[in-house]
Amino acid sequence: MARDDLVASSERLLIRRWQRQDYHTMDRWPPFTDPLSVIWNLPDRVVVGEREWMHDIRRTYAVQLHAGPLIGRITLRNIDSVAASSRLGITIGSPFVSQRYGTEALQTFLEAYFSVMHFEKMVLDVAAVNERAVRCYYRLGFQQAGLHWRDGGSRLLNALDLTTRLRIEPFIKQGRHTIWVQFYDMVLQRQQWREQHLANISDRVE
Repeated sequence: MARDDLVASSERLLIRRWQRQDYHTMDRWPPFTDPLSVIWNLPDRVVVGEREWMHDIRRTYAVQLHAGPLIGRITLRNIDSVAASSRLGITIGSPFVSQRYGTEALQTFLEAYFSVMHFEKMVLDVAAVNERAVRCYYRLGFQQAGLHWRDGGSRLLNALDLTTRLRIEPFIKQGRHTIWVQFYDMVLQRQQWREQHLANISDRVE
């Protein structure tokens, strides 16, 4: 890996620029077995105009273990150079979840995002039923700024057992021809990140 490709690093992880071969590695990850995974990544079907689509500049970064495999991807889209903001997307491969890699990767990336890239704000959206991700974002200082509903399709609940359906009931609503799924809109400002970052450092020292 070239020195210029490295964006940030932590005790276990490297964040580097995305490379073409990373797509092939990502394609080999096994699918998620959690039945709710079909909800986590529902597309946002908001219509975007041609001008906005043409200016939707993206940056993509790889998350990998030190001297190890690719384990995830971080994407910045809707980059606004005037407002110094962007929208986050993060994926951790199914073999690597529940090991706090997502939290470590995002915590590491945020330092580069605010301190090196000089962004002022990061926004994201997350399925309300993705409780693990929601907890992670709150720990890192994100605040809920609103919510919206996405079309889950008429057959969504057919793929879920009764226990799972009852668990997610507060976060879905039945439409005439489809199931709607609740998503949280979240935001992290540079000042909020700095305060949370300093608090985390203080906790480690103590």
